[in-house]
Amino acid sequence: MKRFLAFLGVFLIVVVGGYLQPVFFPAEKMQQEADHGRQVASHTALPYEEIPTSGYATYIGKKATDFVTEFGEPLEKKMTVMGYELWIYGVKDSDYLEVNVQNEKISSIKALNDSKETMPFSIGMKLSDVSELMTIYSNFAFTYKETNYNVELMEEDMNYRPLIAFDNKTFAILFFNHGTGKLSAVTYLDKKTLLTLMPYQLVEGELVPFPVKEQPPGFDAVTSNQVIRTINLLKLAEGLPAYRVNTESQKNAQKLFDTLNKNSKNVLSAKRVENWQYSKEQMTSETMFTLTNDEYQKLLKAGQLDKKKATGMYTEPVYDPTFTVLSWFSDSLYHSRFAHQENEHIGVAFSKASMLVLLQETEKEITQTEESE
Repeated sequence: MKRFLAFLGVFLIVVVGGYLQPVFFPAEKMQQEADHGRQVASHTALPYEEIPTSGYATYIGKKATDFVTEFGEPLEKKMTVMGYELWIYGVKDSDYLEVNVQNEKISSIKALNDSKETMPFSIGMKLSDVSELMTIYSNFAFTYKETNYNVELMEEDMNYRPLIAFDNKTFAILFFNHGTGKLSAVTYLDKKTLLTLMPYQLVEGELVPFPVKEQPPGFDAVTSNQVIRTINLLKLAEGLPAYRVNTESQKNAQKLFDTLNKNSKNVLSAKRVENWQYSKEQMTSETMFTLTNDEYQKLLKAGQLDKKKATGMYTEPVYDPTFTVLSWFSDSLYHSRFAHQENEHIGVAFSKASMLVLLQETEKEITQTEESE
């Protein structure tokens, strides 16, 4: 009898332990990373380390004239509605580079070019390559203007938008394409610009609001073309066909933009209209307003465009259009809208701090679709 009771006791311990193991030791879900065959960055709360400053990082916070001395005059200079001057370099797409200049000093550099100035990073490398060079950290605590800030990266941030700190107290965001898992751009920026754009969770401290300036009415064709070029650069790097641009696609984008602003009640719920208005008032990255996919489909219907043959995005306020595009391509939700293999047209309507992107099937594709039905 004693042996039986002892056996029964051991049996119950084994059974209960087996059932309770998943509760106390849950399995981690890493299917998304496994699908891409990528190394998952380990989530560590250790104090971050700063890597030696090199290349483009050395120019952040320096006089813009120093950059010109080294790299020459930009192809184009444009004053933005956010108060910084945008410099564009690169006749060839492979040399494309953007520099943000504020108060005659460089606040940000967005490198989409495979240059030695991005070392130790290189366009096309994998996250696993970066992990062999340095630790990917999840928490960054620093001070700016005698105020303490604490930034936290989520798992997807660490895998597709990791933050790197340099020993000159500047930062870099590595943007990995969500489709290929390869590095598509490196954005170098100072603390103020990081706290303005802030693509991560801010645990401590207040965001730097976007500057409120008198902004001219109408559409900004120069910025629209810049956005289209950046999107096509990222598409081609992924091995996907570039979008085509024509007058009709641009007019359709502007038509949708006007439809949303004039007939928002046909697209948004009352609560969402309140959120949109709050975003306009606050003008920070934290209160950014973006149409959901369902809302964009309603917008297409309100604008009398075939929602089966079009998709797109609308967001505001936009501080840096190229930064926004890089964020889209590193995000699983938005990247899927750009990942089509078919030829499509693109239209971009940019006005003040608002941006609408319209992606439409080409006429040839539409005809083929109709014939197959």
